[in-house]
Amino acid sequence: MKRLLLIPDGMADWKNPKTGKTPLEEADTPNMDFLAKEGACGIARTIPDGYEPGSDVANLTILGIDVRKYYTGRGPIEALAKGIKTKIAFRCNLVYVENGVMVDYSGNRIDDREAEIAVNALNSALKEKMKDFKLYRGRSYRHILAIDRDIDRDIGGDVGGNNLTETNKTNLTETKTFAPHDIIGKRIENYLPKGKLASELREFIRISEKVLPEVTDKANMAWPWSGGKMPNFPSFSKLRGVRGTMISEVDLLQGIGRGLKMNVVEVEGVTGYINTNYKGLAKAALRAFKEDSFVVLHLEGIDEVSHEGNYELKVEAIELYDEKIVGYIIDRLDLSEIAIMLLPDHPTPVEKRTHVSEPVPFLVYGGKRDDVRMFTEKSCRKGMFGEISGLKLIDILFSS
Repeated sequence: MKRLLLIPDGMADWKNPKTGKTPLEEADTPNMDFLAKEGACGIARTIPDGYEPGSDVANLTILGIDVRKYYTGRGPIEALAKGIKTKIAFRCNLVYVENGVMVDYSGNRIDDREAEIAVNALNSALKEKMKDFKLYRGRSYRHILAIDRDIDRDIGGDVGGNNLTETNKTNLTETKTFAPHDIIGKRIENYLPKGKLASELREFIRISEKVLPEVTDKANMAWPWSGGKMPNFPSFSKLRGVRGTMISEVDLLQGIGRGLKMNVVEVEGVTGYINTNYKGLAKAALRAFKEDSFVVLHLEGIDEVSHEGNYELKVEAIELYDEKIVGYIIDRLDLSEIAIMLLPDHPTPVEKRTHVSEPVPFLVYGGKRDDVRMFTEKSCRKGMFGEISGLKLIDILFSS
């Protein structure tokens, strides 16, 4: 049996006060509705209590990895994707700040060319002033800040997985950072790094304020967040008996895939936005079944327009996903030989412009059927699975 896990990042949402509908309810999604009608549905809690509603925590949970045991931060996972050898890693965004207010978490959609120039300029400055710090380039605004020196165990916690973010409850964590997409429109002075490493991270930010405006007008600051020690994930093949393939546009999911020792496939022409190479991603998933019986396909664009607060564009993004990913794939698979699970990793309400911890709708095609006829947040609550822990999702898929 082949198994396909489809993750449209941030698709779930709240009702629009003007329309009384969520973007998923508003969108025309015949292919996802077909899978829901011919399958079974429910809602899942992908964010454990005490953790931020981030894609890192959510996607690990979906894959059956208990973040309480293994999670150390988002930065280390993205460092895995790039094969970075370091002691501590932070995710680092190129951002745009105006009059002390976080205006844009994506550096005004800085492109790869300008991002490369910005990262190189910042690294030149770091060599002179902060030799243990190095920025590794990712895509667009997404990069990794590596600190290559030993730091005692209360930075990042133990193997039990204590992250370095504001909402984590552990007493071992002494450095607090804040995701830039969570503080849009807010004064950054209230959200600068706090606690251990704070002075060095703040100095890094000050250096970036001087360097970046000299080389780009898109981003004027580098913002480190969600750091920790490098994790030690279990092998997915040992857990499930299959290796699996991970396909994603973003370093985070590629890092999860590499950490779980899955086959990681990169697709050319992807953007992490709704103008991405849909056909290339869908074809990559189909090709992956020639080598592996389990494939994960994660797309980022719907989450990005959610962060922008654009309801109409989110509806359009969902329709593009339904047509160009779900429709394309199911038209080319033998549906009698495959089980499909589809769900967003977390909700990203347009109204809030950031992630929330509420349960997400999910469907499973290829096993039992229930009475749900449409894939929406409301409809899936009536599905046969009810509300479940996200850690049970992978068991459900592999039992289909």
